[in-house]
Amino acid sequence: MSESESEPERPIDIFRRSVAVIEENLPPTWSLSTQRSPDLSEAPLRLDLRSPDGAVAKFGVYAAHGVLSSDVPGIADRFPTGQSGFVCAKYLSEPVRRQLDSHAISYADATGNVSLTADRPAVWVRGRGADADPWRGPGRPSGQLTGDPSARVVRALADFAAPLAITALVRLAGASTGATYRVVQTLSDRELVTRLPRGGIGDVRWPKMLREWAAEAGTKAPTPHGFHAPDGLEALFDQLRQLSGHIYAGTASVAAAPFARYAPTRRAHFHADNVDQFADALGLRRVESGGDVWITAPVSPSAFDRLLTRDGIRIVAPSQAFADLLVGPDSDEAAAEHLLTWMIENESQWRRAASPATDRP
Repeated sequence: MSESESEPERPIDIFRRSVAVIEENLPPTWSLSTQRSPDLSEAPLRLDLRSPDGAVAKFGVYAAHGVLSSDVPGIADRFPTGQSGFVCAKYLSEPVRRQLDSHAISYADATGNVSLTADRPAVWVRGRGADADPWRGPGRPSGQLTGDPSARVVRALADFAAPLAITALVRLAGASTGATYRVVQTLSDRELVTRLPRGGIGDVRWPKMLREWAAEAGTKAPTPHGFHAPDGLEALFDQLRQLSGHIYAGTASVAAAPFARYAPTRRAHFHADNVDQFADALGLRRVESGGDVWITAPVSPSAFDRLLTRDGIRIVAPSQAFADLLVGPDSDEAAAEHLLTWMIENESQWRRAASPATDRP
C-alpha cells in the first residue's frame, strides 16, 4: 500500500480497494465481477470469481470498517449454509485473519492482506499487507464519544428507529460521511449498535449508548453559567412563552417534566446559542453560587436538533434531556431513571421512523 493512499471511508470504497488487492494477486486469466449495489455508497452483496474455463465461485460479501476477533462467529452466521463468505475491511489484524481462516472465510483488506479460497473452481490466493493499522497513528481519534460528530450521530441513532442506511444516518445526523462512519465503528466495536451485511444499522442499544455518550461527553462539557431569576421560575417560564429571536431550549428537569415529572422543578437548565444575550433578555442576574437557573452553550448544535414545544416553551428531545440529567449542572440520577422508564415504555412517542423509505437498508 502506498503511503499516499487515502483512507477508504465508504463500504464501497473499502470493497473496491480490497478487490484491487485480490486482482493484483490473481493470475491474469482469472477475473472478478460483481453487481452494483442499489445504494452506491454500500458494498455489493456478492462477488463472483471466474476461472479461464468459465467456472464461477460465488462469495457473499461483508464489508466493514473494522472487524474484531469476537465478531467473526457472528459474521460467519450471516452467510447461508453452502455459501462462501468474503470479508473486506480497511485493516484486518493478524488475530482476526486467523479467526477468518478457521471459519473458512475469505478476506482482503485495503493494506494488502488477502486470502481467497474456493473448491470449485479450485483457487487459493494469499497475500501479505500491513502488520498494523496504518490509519491508527498518534493523531487518530481514540474512539471516544466526545465532540460534535459523536453528539450528532448518537442523537440521531437515539431519535430515529433502525434499520437505517448509513446514507440516511449521514443526512439525519448532519455530520460528514467520514465522521459518521468513524462514530458508527466506535459504537459497533462497543456492541452498542449492530451492523447489517451491507453496512447499515440494524439495531441500537440506545439506553446504554446514551449513558456512555453522556459519561464521556460530560468530561468535555461546556461551562455552566449560574443565574438567579428575580421573580421566580414560574415568572421566568411566562417570559419564555413571549420570547422570540433567541435560540434556546430547556433541558434536564425542564424538558423531562412534560413527559415524566419526577419532582417540582426547583432549578432550570437551558441550552442557549448566546448565553449572555439570552440571560439579558430574561433579566437574569449572574451569580457564582446558589442560582436557580443554569445556562450552557452546548459543544454541539445537535442539542437543538428536533426541538419540541410544550406549554409554549421550547425544550430539547427526550434523548438530550436524559443525557443532561445524567451529567449536566442540573443532574439527578433518580430523575434520569424516571425519564428513561417513560422513554422505554413510550418509545413510539419520541423515536421517529426515518423517511423516505428508500433510506432504509
